[in-house]
Amino acid sequence: MTQLKKRTVALIVLLAFALCSLCACSQSKEVKFGTGNSEGMYYQFGSLLADESQNEAEVPTITVETTAGSSANLRLLSQGFLDMAIVQADTLSDAYNGTGFFSNSGAYTGYSAVAGVYTEACQIIVPADSPIESIEDLAGKTVSLGERESGVLQNALQVLDAYNLQESDFTPEYLSFSESAQAMKEGKIDAAFITAAIPTPAVTNLADSIGVRVLSIDPFAVNVLTKRHSYYTPCTIPANTYAGQSETAQTVGVRAVVVARNDMPEDQVKSIMQLLFNG
Repeated sequence: MTQLKKRTVALIVLLAFALCSLCACSQSKEVKFGTGNSEGMYYQFGSLLADESQNEAEVPTITVETTAGSSANLRLLSQGFLDMAIVQADTLSDAYNGTGFFSNSGAYTGYSAVAGVYTEACQIIVPADSPIESIEDLAGKTVSLGERESGVLQNALQVLDAYNLQESDFTPEYLSFSESAQAMKEGKIDAAFITAAIPTPAVTNLADSIGVRVLSIDPFAVNVLTKRHSYYTPCTIPANTYAGQSETAQTVGVRAVVVARNDMPEDQVKSIMQLLFNG
């Protein structure tokens, strides 16, 4: 065999090896999935999905990434640090259109919604023995509005705005679910906004310790919210969802949505969606 032929064969072998390696990498690509803080429902959702992905050879490995929540997830998706995430529909709408919280930063794009998964209720939690009976009573109190860059914070401000309340009308804190629960247990806050599927573990644990009540959003404010923001729908939190909650609470809810980067391979998105709905 001539020297030229030997070199040609060697190049072909190296090329074939490289192509095989690329294929293997594509099939086993890690998918970074944005959730929320480790005590929240988003993290639980992502963790369950990641665990299931370990048992399916055709599904890429899912790695759960903790974040501050919906706004952070959409920013990180847009910047290429995440491949998929779960977010609130309201935050998704504002991020994509550059409205609401995103009116200053501008729109975050480069991703698409691929599935709506469940409804999250806007919950306004107070201790069972609190004198606070309505949202108007929050004026002058210390209130947790959720973490910065979370959908919870946006929900809290929109609900309060329906009552003509602003952050200057009370002392705001920006806490995660678990931080809110601990602060309420220690008497450091009077109320907390939590947007999540019910029952929410952090609220359940708090209720089992001190008992809680859920404040209702009155019909007029529900009407204001649903007219101003199309993503809200009326929903209820049944009595006894939490220890100490003897009455049904009327509130609004938003959909939790799974989103994926537009440049993510279609077969990977499809396999994860099949795992989610058929796994």
